Amino acid sequence: MTNMTMTTNPSFVDSTLQPEVPFYSHAVSCNGAGRLIFTSGHIAQRKDGSWPETFEEQAKQAMDNLAGALVAAGALPKDIIKIIWYAVDWDSSTMGHGLIEPYLQYFTTEYGVTYRPITTLVPVPKLATPEAKFEIEAVAYVSGLSQPWSSGAGMKVWPTPPVEVDAVVVGGGFSGMMAGYEASQAGLKVAVLEARHRIGGRSWTQALESGHGHVELGATWINKTTQPLIYSLTQKFKLKTIEQYVTGDEVFQTSNGKVYRKAFLEALTEDPKLSTQFERFIVILKEAIAERNIRKWDDIKAEEDVAFDEWARLKGVEPSSELDDFCSFLTRTVVGREAHEVGAHYFLDYLQSGFGFESIISEGEIGAQSLKVKPGTSAIAEALAKSMPHGSVFVNTPVSKISQYQGGSHPCLVTTKDGQQFRAKKVILAVPTNTYDLIDFSPPLPREKRVLVSNTRAGVYAKVILTYLKPWWRTAGLVGKFQSHTGPISMSWDISDEDQSSLALFVCGDGATKWHALSKLGRQEAIIEHLIELVGPELADKARSVLEYKCVEWTKEEFIGGAPTSVMGPGMLSKYGQAFRQPFQNIHIAGGEAAFEWKGYLEGALSSGQRAATEVVDILGTTAQPSATESRL
Repeated sequence: MTNMTMTTNPSFVDSTLQPEVPFYSHAVSCNGAGRLIFTSGHIAQRKDGSWPETFEEQAKQAMDNLAGALVAAGALPKDIIKIIWYAVDWDSSTMGHGLIEPYLQYFTTEYGVTYRPITTLVPVPKLATPEAKFEIEAVAYVSGLSQPWSSGAGMKVWPTPPVEVDAVVVGGGFSGMMAGYEASQAGLKVAVLEARHRIGGRSWTQALESGHGHVELGATWINKTTQPLIYSLTQKFKLKTIEQYVTGDEVFQTSNGKVYRKAFLEALTEDPKLSTQFERFIVILKEAIAERNIRKWDDIKAEEDVAFDEWARLKGVEPSSELDDFCSFLTRTVVGREAHEVGAHYFLDYLQSGFGFESIISEGEIGAQSLKVKPGTSAIAEALAKSMPHGSVFVNTPVSKISQYQGGSHPCLVTTKDGQQFRAKKVILAVPTNTYDLIDFSPPLPREKRVLVSNTRAGVYAKVILTYLKPWWRTAGLVGKFQSHTGPISMSWDISDEDQSSLALFVCGDGATKWHALSKLGRQEAIIEHLIELVGPELADKARSVLEYKCVEWTKEEFIGGAPTSVMGPGMLSKYGQAFRQPFQNIHIAGGEAAFEWKGYLEGALSSGQRAATEVVDILGTTAQPSATESRL
């Protein structure tokens, strides 16, 4: 038997249980990535319409015709792995192998075929064309993406016509799904194109392998009081909500490693001097947040349009290392970046969009961490997709180019990475702003959008889920909320329910960058050992008894690049914020960062998708005109 080694070339094999045949193989295995080229049946008709007279001449002409088709398709005859021959009035007693062998030899001498393709001979009484005595079809395999150069003179390409829709939504996260859902509900024909293998974006619910429960590796919480849109969807789709567990003590660790069994603000204010300093700063911070108008871009003094840590010093609070640590802790846990990287105007606007400081950091009725969704937030995105016409949502479909030169009723041409095309009247862009670079815009985006997007950086975030047999921290009187200025764990919450007992641990900012550099096992060890440091040696055995470890490093996730949002530096919002949401010709802007209320949260993603869909529907009308071309959606 032929020795089968793992190469990127096809391996031809013969069975030892059958007679050896000198000119074809019994089987072929194509190993590694490559291209398969399938041909139609080729007969012996010449380009001028004439036919060779004899069977032998027709066979050679048909093989020449086949060779030309392979070259046009980016292959060569030497790449053939399978041949099917169709011969009219074949008589094995008179024709036999002696007639076929010369034709295979012709492929070898004329075209360099050096191995034995698998072969099937099919005798037929006649072919589709009366003059035809011989027909050949083939399958070729080219390893990798290699293909011979061609000037194109010997081929005609018949591309698949673009799919025509009223609106293409680029991105299948919560914003894109909401935009697609709203537009389709208004009667528009919509195609939602998601680059990844799943919809939901930064929401990612996963089933546990160790039990029947589900855990959230992405967005987790909602609020029924201040987030009416997402809460109404949970009611519409009959999804259960569970209140966040809030009973027990918090744990906080300072930058010098000291651990307190109390909330971080309580721990930081044990020192009377620090207490006065922090009380004053929190008042100043809350007042500055309340002054922000989230629908205005220029409502901050120029001298205060600086990095958040510098803004804190400008407000007249006596500087201290504790205040610096607090500022960076706040920005890294809320948006995934350190205080010196985050513009104060942007950050104050972000906090105001989430109904203020207390709302962002807390649980309870007004808190951002109020309710969990069962069976997970991804169920909302999936329910939206199910409510759209079948075939409206495409996954594994990254968009590489958006062109607006088409004219006519469908001026937008959206091209995917694999060459698929969609013609649309409108495009809704619902991807993270830090991923705009992955798309070629033609004509280019306006300068204001280019500057803003090129200076926007995704948050550095990872989320680790530790699942246990029981919520041992509750038994110990802890609420499961751990916060640390040292890291790698920055903060955590208890996300247990009746099916599973888990802690969600967040690794953020510079601490996440350092943690990412560790090996996979090194990252696991760092998390578990830090948790032990936070809970104390008496609970070490319980903390180490992890049933299941799950993790997503959002910075490494393709087509997302970070979480929980994209961050602007000093001066960016005031200079370019007004231009951010403005449509560019037929491109309308959605995405969690483009929200007014609840930027960076699921509520904000939904509302910005709804806004963009409303813009499109208001222009196109609530009932779309029928497409001129039959669509496959």
